[in-house]
Amino acid sequence: MESRYFEEGNFIYECKSSPAQADGPVNQGSLQNWISDVKKLLRKKRPTGFRYIFPINRLDSNNKNLLEKLKEDLKKELPPINVDIQYYDCDSVDKLTRALEKVKSLPELVEYIKQARN
Repeated sequence: MESRYFEEGNFIYECKSSPAQADGPVNQGSLQNWISDVKKLLRKKRPTGFRYIFPINRLDSNNKNLLEKLKEDLKKELPPINVDIQYYDCDSVDKLTRALEKVKSLPELVEYIKQARN
């Protein structure tokens, strides 16, 4: 599925997947490219929070290390971008989807995740 951004208030959510590796880890090269794009987006929009959501794929330790490095890189910028960056893989997405449905928040995001998972 094509990646998409969702915004609510000063939070940005982005759905990513590597369909060729469904139910496997996200492709590390693709993730590095996405991170480069996200840095540009965060510098431009300066959100309070950013959430990466991988509705199909899992995050292996290399993926998680890249996302943690993103957090550290943004803290070192002048001025630092103080963004609360979180990420969810397909296992945690199920919990996230259930929580979002309960509070009726971001219905488009919930529907997108459901479509990606089917």
